[in-house]
Amino acid sequence: SSNGSKRAGSPSGDGCGALRGWTRSTMAVQLKEIVDRLNAEPFCLDLSLVGFDEKEPFELMEVLKRVLMYLDVKHDVDLREEKAEAMYQRIAEFLHILGYQCSFDIEFQQGLISGDKNTVHPILYWLLNNLEPLRKRSYLAKFCMNLEVPEEFLREEKVYEIYQQYKELQSQFKATHTHVEQERQGRMNPTDLQREVAQLDAEREQLAQKIQMLRAKSEKDEGFAVLLQVTSMLRKEQEEEARLAEKLAEQRYQLEQTEQLYIERSARLREMREAQSQDGEGNADVMLKMLRSEVQKNRDALARVRKECEEKLQRLKEIDSALSDPPVTKEDIDNLEGEIGTMQTEIESLEQKVNEQNRDSRLSVYKQQANLVAKKKELILKEKKQLEEERDEKSKELSMKEREYEQMKGHKFMKRDEFKNYAASLRDKSAKFKRLKAELSDLRHEVSVLVRTEQILQAKDPTPAGLRETEVALEKASVEKSQVDKAKGKTLDEISAIVAKINAQLKEKKNKLAPQIKALRSVRQNFQQVEVKYLEKKSAYDQAKSSMDGDLSKITAEVRQLEAEVLDEEQGYHELNTKLLQEESKLQRVQREARCLRKEDRYSDKFATLTEEYTAEIERLDKLCNSLREQKKQVESTHKGNLKQKQAFVQLERLMKIKLKVANQEVQNIADGRYGAGITRSVMDASTAGVERLVIE
Repeated sequence: SSNGSKRAGSPSGDGCGALRGWTRSTMAVQLKEIVDRLNAEPFCLDLSLVGFDEKEPFELMEVLKRVLMYLDVKHDVDLREEKAEAMYQRIAEFLHILGYQCSFDIEFQQGLISGDKNTVHPILYWLLNNLEPLRKRSYLAKFCMNLEVPEEFLREEKVYEIYQQYKELQSQFKATHTHVEQERQGRMNPTDLQREVAQLDAEREQLAQKIQMLRAKSEKDEGFAVLLQVTSMLRKEQEEEARLAEKLAEQRYQLEQTEQLYIERSARLREMREAQSQDGEGNADVMLKMLRSEVQKNRDALARVRKECEEKLQRLKEIDSALSDPPVTKEDIDNLEGEIGTMQTEIESLEQKVNEQNRDSRLSVYKQQANLVAKKKELILKEKKQLEEERDEKSKELSMKEREYEQMKGHKFMKRDEFKNYAASLRDKSAKFKRLKAELSDLRHEVSVLVRTEQILQAKDPTPAGLRETEVALEKASVEKSQVDKAKGKTLDEISAIVAKINAQLKEKKNKLAPQIKALRSVRQNFQQVEVKYLEKKSAYDQAKSSMDGDLSKITAEVRQLEAEVLDEEQGYHELNTKLLQEESKLQRVQREARCLRKEDRYSDKFATLTEEYTAEIERLDKLCNSLREQKKQVESTHKGNLKQKQAFVQLERLMKIKLKVANQEVQNIADGRYGAGITRSVMDASTAGVERLVIE
């Protein structure tokens, strides 16, 4: 019903349904729609928009009563004779059942009693836009609304039984109504059926013609009858094979169930035999342990069944609530598709804005990193999915191996704790077996010795002296054995008495828990009712929250857009302000220059006007340029000679370094006494003969 109100475009989806939140254009459109629907079938009121708007409160309530009468006949009441409180109670309860979203506060009550337009118009708009679904809902509400019964009455058995019968009848009605709706939906139109029958007749005629053609062709063939017989037999055999395959699958399933049951029963039988094979008090302890384990298993199974039952009941309630809602019409689907289209256009526009804002080149690095991280995440998710699939396959293989083990060994392999207990029992049994085996071997040895002794004695004396004493001892031993057997029988009787006592205690505990279980049932029913109310309130809250979140997101987007516009305007303002300051400074400079030109003011001590200063500066710069040009010409003219002179001086410097090196070497040789005086002289003369020397003092 809440969805229906939203689909109908009710402005009161989250409040009391007043017209004060509507705009003038929306009011006019929706009032026109109300008048159009009242003028149409089944009301045919022949109203005009002005006439409907000028109706008195009592006349407006009469129109509302007529619409409510179409939904439910119980509203055929004379408003003049009915009390105001009873009228409000009747209409408000009916609107609540239909699912009209409203707070039902004092303001709403006063508006409905007084026939205020701001209260009645939204109700009419919502009812007329969902007329047929609400009519169906009002019909179902008579049978599907839960009857509230206090807990203290439900504790009585008769009241509780009647209430349970009421619930069963209610569920039967729901199931019958669902079946009827399905039949109505599944029923085909007579025109469609006639069209289908005509089509089938045409196909039948075509098939008959084809059969005649094939018979005419096959009459000439001699082996056609044999081929027809073989193909018909083949078809029958294929059908028989398919039927046998189905039967084989069914029998295999039954065989698996029987084997599983056999395994469980054999394990149970083995445990019982082991318990019976033990002695004395241990037998009773084992039986008690077995009973406790069985009780625990039954409790676990009961808890599991109850949980599954609760889940199925919850699912059934959800299905019932879904079926009780009005069906979705084509108009609703068109409205939702239109809303989806508008939302998609808004999303595209927002994405374009975000892309325009994120065109900064500095963000490209972060985008690349984000893309890389997203790719890595996808790869990791794929690996995770593969590992999960492998895990599922391994679990399936493990279950198959367990079944094979059960079929081969007779029972499922034990758990860790069970295996430890089983190993300990085996160790005890093996020790006991070894001890008894040793005793048996000793007894056999003694028996063989005694038999040999008896044979020797019989050979010596056929009637030995100790034979009588031995017979007496044997009789005494048999008496003692019978007494021991009686004691064992008494022990078994005591164990059976203990078991009967335990069963009696269990029955007594069950009887004590019976009223608590009944109280628990009532508490569960209350819990279910509270849970249904909670889910309804939660759905209403979620719807209101989603609408508020949507409005908030829209307002946030508008605020961001306005903030961006404000920033742009501020930036433009500051730019214009700086330009204005520049122009003002230029204007002041021009005004001062004009005063200086009129000789009313002086620009500086050196210059009378700014023009004279600029002229003088230009002349100075021209002179500087001329002097620099002359210097350039002089440098270009003397550059080659200066370059040659520099190269000559560089070569001279290298030559002088070599001569200095040679002279130093000769002086060192003379000092070392390597050469004579004549040789030294000739060397020195050779070094100086015919050479132009530059002496630097």
